[in-house]
Amino acid sequence: MIKRLATEMPQPARALSWLIPSLFIAGLLIYVLTRQFWPSRIAIVAAGVFLFAFGFCVFRDINGAASSWSRIYKESRGLSPEHFTFADVPTLKGMGFIYMVMAVLWLCMAVFAM
Repeated sequence: MIKRLATEMPQPARALSWLIPSLFIAGLLIYVLTRQFWPSRIAIVAAGVFLFAFGFCVFRDINGAASSWSRIYKESRGLSPEHFTFADVPTLKGMGFIYMVMAVLWLCMAVFAM
């Protein structure tokens, strides 16, 4: 399912989902190599911005991001589209909102920490 989410999500959500962990890892790698906080904070702030944008794509179902996520989940579990699961579109839209809240907290942590 994770592989399908990484390859079959609609374009804005797929690109954002790839940028979030790569920028976070790049920020940690920059800190390990340079021992300076500001370049790693910039990378973490950028990852937070992309996390907010990803949450917004899922929350507003832009290009069917939440719908395709629900479809992929149900197909991976062998469920028909009519069955109720916790991966239905309204629940996934709520997850998108939670991603936006997490991004705001992540941005505050990166900007105001230390």
